[in-house]
Amino acid sequence: MSKIIFEINYSVFPEKRDEYLETIAELKSLIKEKTNSDYFVMENRKVSNNFSELYIFDSEEEFDNMEDNQDEKTSELIEKIFDEFVVNKKLNYSTKDEI
Repeated sequence: MSKIIFEINYSVFPEKRDEYLETIAELKSLIKEKTNSDYFVMENRKVSNNFSELYIFDSEEEFDNMEDNQDEKTSELIEKIFDEFVVNKKLNYSTKDEI
């Protein structure tokens, strides 16, 4: 089985950075507690307040079941990030397969 990386990239409002960091820390904790997938949040070194969420799945099945395995609190935090922190509600997604 090959691994799959799912990446979500976005910028957050500078004035909401601290609140975003608190929210994303809570989300990271929940995801690591409730799933087997690896999950990281990275900040672009060259572009302030530009972040990428990286999920690393061990299989296609795990990737396909990502949303089904989210509890209500996780869904609420994801929605909060999108609604309150993401500039222009613009997200860039990419999915990468291991070769």
